[in-house]
Amino acid sequence: MTFQVGESGNPSGRPKGIIDRRSKFRGLLEAHAETIIQKLVENAKVGDPVALRLCVERLLPRIKPDSGIDFPLPDGRIDAGANMLQIANDLVQAVASGVLTLEEAVKFSGFLKAQRWAINEAERKVKEEVEAEERRQYWEARRKERDDSSEDS
Repeated sequence: MTFQVGESGNPSGRPKGIIDRRSKFRGLLEAHAETIIQKLVENAKVGDPVALRLCVERLLPRIKPDSGIDFPLPDGRIDAGANMLQIANDLVQAVASGVLTLEEAVKFSGFLKAQRWAINEAERKVKEEVEAEERRQYWEARRKERDDSSEDS
């Protein structure tokens, strides 16, 4: 079902002018923010574990776990046939020997596949641009030859 321009998809939704509760409470707290934060810091200084945790979480946000893997790649292009075979064999060996988990190997394979696709697409685009330029030059030369021959006549 399509809606008419200017017509709400939920005509019985929240009326205009109604303030979100979170915005309302945030506005109430803003006037006291400095006092609240000072009290939080005081409580953290005397060892209140909840206050300590809140302060530390604000100062040092959680670090995402390192999701990188250490996996050597062969020299040269990753989309070269011999390198693709080598990488596939190395991935199987790494999983079999416990160096990589199966999930890591699958994610890495997907990453490599995306890189190979990007390389192929970029090369295809460059090839198309070169061919288009060659066609343009060819037809421009033909047109010039035709113009030159018509001037000679």
